[in-house]
Amino acid sequence: MKKIIASFLVVALFVSCNKDKDDCTLSTNAVSGNHRITAIRYKATPATAEVDYYTTLYTDPCERDDVFNFNANGTYVFTDAGIVCSPSNSDNGTWSLSGNTVTIDGDPANVDNFNCTTLTVSMSDFFAVGDKITIV
Repeated sequence: MKKIIASFLVVALFVSCNKDKDDCTLSTNAVSGNHRITAIRYKATPATAEVDYYTTLYTDPCERDDVFNFNANGTYVFTDAGIVCSPSNSDNGTWSLSGNTVTIDGDPANVDNFNCTTLTVSMSDFFAVGDKITIV
């Protein structure tokens, strides 16, 4: 389960794009670069209040400073940076962008917002039918 969550969290790691403000079109080149997760929000149902899920999923401080490097060639490298977990959870895989859908290791997510410094993505029916997880 943690591998699945980590895979989806990889999506959110498009934070801190180091791109020029002039090139803010959602594209593989614009999204490529080093990123990290800064927020995770969860709604169990459309009627429930959104809750902060960041500290629930990232209980250990060593998980909160990790870096994702999304390469323009469709690969990514996840680096257990800063405070290193024991054992280290570094990883790699593939990603792609098609329209407003980003796919990480075969798992699609909707791009809700992109402004060249922050990418917000969401997945519905993540843990249960009707829920929604949003990752920044």
